[in-house]
Parts: sequence; C-alpha cells; structure tokens
Amino acid sequence: MSSENNTRSKNILVADANADYRSLLRCYLERLRYPAPGEARDGEEALYLASTQPFRLIIMEIALPKLDGFEVVRRLRENPRPRHAWTVAATAMALPGDREKCLAGGFDSYLAKPFTLEEFARMLHAVFPA
Repeated sequence: MSSENNTRSKNILVADANADYRSLLRCYLERLRYPAPGEARDGEEALYLASTQPFRLIIMEIALPKLDGFEVVRRLRENPRPRHAWTVAATAMALPGDREKCLAGGFDSYLAKPFTLEEFARMLHAVFPA
C-alpha cells in the first residue's frame, strides 16, 4: 500500500469546540505517527466534514455548539457514506452511566477526559490494528 493510500485509510476527524483540546489531539496523533486530523469546531461542521470526506475515525466531544455529539452521530448513521466511520465520544461526561449513555447513543467507543496518551493509543490501536 502506498503512503498516500495509507494516510487516506487512517483519515481522522477531531470535533471539539476547544482549540487547545484539538491541538492536544493533533500532538498525540503526531507523536503516534498518525496523519494530521481534520478538525471541526461545532456539530454542524463535524457533520458536514464527515458527510463529505472519507473519515475512518471521528473523535467527538458530546457538548458541541450548534449540534451536540449525539445528534451528529444520529445523523451520520442515517447517511450511507460515513456510517462506517468509528465514532469515539471523547468527553468530560464522566459520571457513572455516562459511558453507557454514549454507547447507547450511537458511539462505538468512549474516552473520559482527561485521558492519557496511553489510553488514546489503545483506542487508536483498536480502530487501526497493526
């Protein structure tokens, strides 16, 4: 597989209103030798990007402006193009039951903020096995 195809096969979208958090995830991905992610600042932008580009992984905060993460995931599941993207709720929702709520709401995986580089790497390995 060519490097270009490999990069495309690992297309990642990070959706979070917090620019510092998006920057942190860019650094994590760079350190783990993944390509730079696409970025969305709100739910509408995340929905648009995920509907028009072939992302394999979408890492999304639940509390997004305009459309929350649950609504974005619901709409993505209705659209045949991005429905196969793996969705991760990377959120500060970390009370008992929040993980289950995110998974029941359509997310494939869950990471409670703050999470470590090691936790992030384990999630990436589950999505992109070696």
